[in-house]
Amino acid sequence: MAVYDECPIFYCVRPQMEYGIAINCFNHTQLKSLEEAQDKCICKIYGESRKTSTKVMLHLAKLPTMRERVAILQAQFLFRSLSLPEDTLLYRLMPHIQYTRGHQWYKLSKTALWKLMPPTIADLDTRGFRAIKKKFLHSNLEKQIQEVDVYDGALVDCQVVLPNPALTIPTTTCQDVTSSAT
Repeated sequence: MAVYDECPIFYCVRPQMEYGIAINCFNHTQLKSLEEAQDKCICKIYGESRKTSTKVMLHLAKLPTMRERVAILQAQFLFRSLSLPEDTLLYRLMPHIQYTRGHQWYKLSKTALWKLMPPTIADLDTRGFRAIKKKFLHSNLEKQIQEVDVYDGALVDCQVVLPNPALTIPTTTCQDVTSSAT
């Protein structure tokens, strides 16, 4: 069976998993299990051993950690639930479930990303939601860089530093690039 034959199964399973992640609150142990599963998959994709740090691989692939992915999916679920048509059941239940402490919607609204949302969510559009999500991911990346240890120092090295183009372009036809950069 070719790899391409297995892909349709992935596209059937992934949305169901992401929906489950979006509507559930996870404890620390469950989030750690999700992180370990993602790390194993990333190591298999890159052909590395399971003991290899995956922080740099995730950063290079522009993939969020599972903790961030859970927060994003939960916030997207809450954001979409606020803009449902009036004839849906969830829309009719919203006044009752938004402020009931024991309800799942209330618990999901206490997540880190959702707390960054403005107090009046009605004013928030998709573009604003994406901007807040980007700010959330950027602040988490900054925290990761500050918490980096000796072995994960490569994460700091992944930051893009663009040289001054005037210093890298040869000024004469006989001047090579290496002498102009110095």
